[in-house]
Amino acid sequence: MKMPYSTGLLFNSPNGVDRATQLIVTCLNDSVNIPSNIELQVFRWDTSQNARIPIGHDLFQLPAQVSKTLLYTLNAADYFEVQSDFFSATSTIIQAYSLDSVGNITQRVLQSEMMWIDRFTNIP
Repeated sequence: MKMPYSTGLLFNSPNGVDRATQLIVTCLNDSVNIPSNIELQVFRWDTSQNARIPIGHDLFQLPAQVSKTLLYTLNAADYFEVQSDFFSATSTIIQAYSLDSVGNITQRVLQSEMMWIDRFTNIP
C-alpha cells in the first residue's frame, strides 16, 4: 500500500521580513500517457493552538505531461504543513515553496525531502 507524503511541520518566523505569506505547491505529471490523481491537504498552526487548521484540501486529476500550481494563503501561520499523495501515474512530482510578501522564496521542500506518513490527517 502506498502512503502519503508530508513536509512535516515547517516553522514560519513570526517576526522579520522573511515571514512567508503564501505557499505554492507545484504538481507535475511526467508520465507520457497516464493521468495522475492527486490529493493535497494543507494545514497551518499558530503558537496558541494545539491542532492543525486546514487551509486547503484539493483532489484533482492531472493529465500526462501537464503541471499545475496551487496557491494557499498563510495568514497567521507560525507553522505549516503539506500532505500529498498521487495515484495512477508513478512519475508525479509534488513540491512546496513558501513566499514572503514580495515573492521571494523563504523555504522549499522537494518531494525527495518529504517523509512518508501512514495516513492523511482527518479533516473535521
